[in-house]
Amino acid sequence: MRKIISYIRFLPILIFYSVYKNNERLREDVDRWIKSDSMSFNKKVATLLYTFKEFRNLFIYRNRYPNPHRIFCCWIKFWYPPEKTLYIECPDIGGGCYIQHGFSTYIAAKKIGKNFSVNQQVTIGYSSGKDCPTIGDDVMVMCGAKVLGGITIGDCTRIGANAVVIRDYKRGYGILVGVPAVPKKETTKEKLISLGIEFDESLF
Repeated sequence: MRKIISYIRFLPILIFYSVYKNNERLREDVDRWIKSDSMSFNKKVATLLYTFKEFRNLFIYRNRYPNPHRIFCCWIKFWYPPEKTLYIECPDIGGGCYIQHGFSTYIAAKKIGKNFSVNQQVTIGYSSGKDCPTIGDDVMVMCGAKVLGGITIGDCTRIGANAVVIRDYKRGYGILVGVPAVPKKETTKEKLISLGIEFDESLF
């Protein structure tokens, strides 16, 4: 019976494959969630939808418009219920987005770059009716952090757990910690390159 239900749940993926197969940012997301050359893109998508509620939210976000995408999203929501407390309200998020856990997380930014990572109980949002953050590439926001207002976060920044970021950090390549958050450890892209090291989350 479980196998039959699994096949039924998989049907939307097969039927609407042509809707999402050319979504380049979704492909980058999928490749970041599952780093495997032996699995097809379609199998990766099916595995992620079956396993991770957070990915379901992201998948629906990537396919939110236009028609027939909305019909597809309604079908996906029925067969693969997303995380109810995860909200993504950003007009532009680069490819390679990764959401770990993701419950009680609200993402509202003007723009978010590629390879964005976010954990649970995070708020990225407004300080007034119109002011929300702009976030660069390769940024990680750890659990419980808050990023508020019309600020800019530079590339390769890591925002520590429970930090409250209310000021610009355009330089990037550092860790922000505390309330209000301040840089704890900084480096530069040039320094990493001079050492022959590409940006790696483990360095921060």
